[in-house]
Amino acid sequence: MGLQIASSTISEANQTAVPSLIRSSIGAKPGDKLIWKLEPGKKTAKIKVAPQDWGNYLSGLGKEVWKGVDVDKYIKQGRRDRKTR
Repeated sequence: MGLQIASSTISEANQTAVPSLIRSSIGAKPGDKLIWKLEPGKKTAKIKVAPQDWGNYLSGLGKEVWKGVDVDKYIKQGRRDRKTR
């Protein structure tokens, strides 16, 4: 598909419209919230549509940290440690 460019103008109220090329490319619809991620040290930002359900979106995040750990035993030990303080 190659590089595609779209532009918009920032108003006096610091507002802008998201060009249709961008909206269709990221699947944005009216009422969607957008997430803007600033690239450190660069003058660029990435835009994506925010998930409708953050719970489902984040479900399972970090599960690799608990691989090989008996979670029930870990919680019980943490509770014992807390009681002894």
